[in-house]
Amino acid sequence: MKSAITRIQIGALLSALLFILIIGSACSQESPHKADVVDANKEMFSATGVEMVNGVPTTESSRRLFDTMDYYGAVMTYLWAMPAIGLKGWENANIDMGADPSLDGQISLYHGYEECAGILTPNTSVTYVISFVDTAVHGPAVWEIPAGSTAGYVGDQWQRPVLDTGLPGKDRGQGVKLLILGPGQEAPAHDDSYTVVNCPTNVVWLGTRNMEPMGPAHDRVNAGFDSYPFNKPELKGRAKLRKTIEAFPLYQPHGMAFWENLNTIIQRETMSERDVFFYAVLKNLGIVKGKAFQPDEAKKALLTEAERVGYLMAINNAFKKRFEGARYYEDRRWYSPLVLNPDQIEPTHGQLFERASYFHEAIGTTYAMKIEKPGPGSAYLAQYEDENGIGFDGGKNYTLTVPAEVPADQFWAFTVYDSHSRTLIQNTKKMAEVNSLNEIVKNGDGTTTIYVGPRSPAKGLETNWIPTGEGQAWFSYFRFYTPRASYFDKSWKLNDIEAVE
Repeated sequence: MKSAITRIQIGALLSALLFILIIGSACSQESPHKADVVDANKEMFSATGVEMVNGVPTTESSRRLFDTMDYYGAVMTYLWAMPAIGLKGWENANIDMGADPSLDGQISLYHGYEECAGILTPNTSVTYVISFVDTAVHGPAVWEIPAGSTAGYVGDQWQRPVLDTGLPGKDRGQGVKLLILGPGQEAPAHDDSYTVVNCPTNVVWLGTRNMEPMGPAHDRVNAGFDSYPFNKPELKGRAKLRKTIEAFPLYQPHGMAFWENLNTIIQRETMSERDVFFYAVLKNLGIVKGKAFQPDEAKKALLTEAERVGYLMAINNAFKKRFEGARYYEDRRWYSPLVLNPDQIEPTHGQLFERASYFHEAIGTTYAMKIEKPGPGSAYLAQYEDENGIGFDGGKNYTLTVPAEVPADQFWAFTVYDSHSRTLIQNTKKMAEVNSLNEIVKNGDGTTTIYVGPRSPAKGLETNWIPTGEGQAWFSYFRFYTPRASYFDKSWKLNDIEAVE
């Protein structure tokens, strides 16, 4: 059918176009006479299914070339949109828990294995405190952060940090009350108890982690958070939302749902200068601010295939990182998942592929997550494959021996994630993490052996075991909270995960 673009047709057309580019270049270089070039091109185009008449594509060839141009644009747009769509996933999760779809700031809490099951690469030892405010709808937002051991930030729709908060922020864990303004908004009359913050996008993400140990102090900090529009003080003190079963998945949705979510973002947000050319691509795909998104069946088929291929490219871009300096140790397989700057830009380029790498597998970046010296903040290492370059197999057993004296003043955590969903590995034990806050068994020399796989370790070592099963594929993060100098100078090195024979 001419009205639909199949995977086979797209693949064949891409191969044909590549052939055209290569052979066409060779012909133009080898033939000094125009007539020779025209004759060669006639034969070449005919052989590959793209027909030119007097230097102009035929109607059918033109359609196919435009479809290919849109397809390429859609694949690249997938990678470009990943941070915004990933954050939309958490917004959708809050709404699934009962938050108002107009985004008026009601807070949702996530803690532990079941509540965090849908989050991209979460840590199960902290409580995530999450809210969203659409300042274009509700006006400036208020976020009240209590004193305590917290670490978070004000973020924009593209997951860029606007302001770090908590221990690594300017408030240094003493608490702060923020008045957050959207693009072009002026601060309303207020007293001096507020700190004014400007966000470059209409939707503001208020996200933090309560890192107090479980108990009265943890509960006090949870209760002390509040979020509401400045001009709606009646919403102050609302109950916080929770959900313990059927956690909503935060990963970028597949198929047309990806594009429908992206259209929602485009309709409500302002266009940044850095994104103007991607908005041009979106226009060709039928996504234009102020207009309904109504793709025909052919465009739906093209967009669905582009999402599928974009997803495969995102996997490769994340799990097979080719960024300079991504490998943390020269002689180990641990990578730095945070290969981007928090503001997502370098002096020479915008970090399109760096941010696509990180936001495929994770959500949220703060300045404190990218620290380069000891102090309040965190550091992350990730391992995606075994010594043969193959992803970890849930049907096999592995061990990780963590050296003694882990350079983390607060705590360290090793967490296992499903490679397909990037969420916590699922098992009947409901355990995806081994961390230094829980009861773990250390070896006599101070090292800690962690077991991952279907087989339970020796009796008494169950607290060090993360179960996996046949058919699962997984990767891991190792987190250092308040890392020490030996992490940065690499005098302390984390061992690789090893298969058990």
